[in-house]
Amino acid sequence: MPRQPFSFSDLAAECQISQRHYQLDGRALGLRIEVPVELQQHYPYNGSAYGFLQQLRAQIFEFGVVEFPGLPLNPRNYTLAQRAPQQHAYSSNSYMTDSCQSPHQDTPPYPTAFWLPAERRYFATWIVSQVAMQRFYQRQAAQPRLSVEALHRELVAESVADGSGLLCNQRPGLLLIDNSHHHQLYHARTANFAAQAAQPDFASDTPMYAFNEVGLLNYLDVMDSRRGPEHRDAEEMAEVQAFMQREQLLA
Repeated sequence: MPRQPFSFSDLAAECQISQRHYQLDGRALGLRIEVPVELQQHYPYNGSAYGFLQQLRAQIFEFGVVEFPGLPLNPRNYTLAQRAPQQHAYSSNSYMTDSCQSPHQDTPPYPTAFWLPAERRYFATWIVSQVAMQRFYQRQAAQPRLSVEALHRELVAESVADGSGLLCNQRPGLLLIDNSHHHQLYHARTANFAAQAAQPDFASDTPMYAFNEVGLLNYLDVMDSRRGPEHRDAEEMAEVQAFMQREQLLA
């Protein structure tokens, strides 16, 4: 069944909205949409991440980070489910196996969605400004023997303290991140070093489901070799492709 269009105004009429609750390099970012529990299993709130990525394009572009705290997971057409690295020992994809990543944008200018079904204990998403991203790569170039994890141990807390970085994506809910030139945001998986130190033998973590239009249409069976056939919807894939062709975001 084709997706029924909705707008931010529709959500604002039913949900509690807060704006610009984050500060990043002095810029106010963030849009938080709190969906009442009694509405969470009704459309559009029980729809897929691609509906939110596409119907809220303008809000993602304007606010940089859009959050739906506690919104129950809809895994339809997820691109990968990122668990603890040791759970992906079979994989050759560093996005699955590295505890900490270098700051990056996924497929600019298309936004990214991450969705957690439960608390994520041992990892988080580090969102940084261009300033913090450049600092990371300058430090890496100056100290090439340092591992990415060692750089995270130095720079993540530093960025949060000086307002050039945010830690997100540890509590259940949906997170949408802008990958355009507008806010010049970058993100990476980082470790919750305190939690890992308290439980050094941890073997698993809550899967973080990722959603990305370019990944869905081109790399669905590449990013995770064990992705499998579950939660695939060919009709929605065709809708995503048609939306992108109409939008011509890269043009």
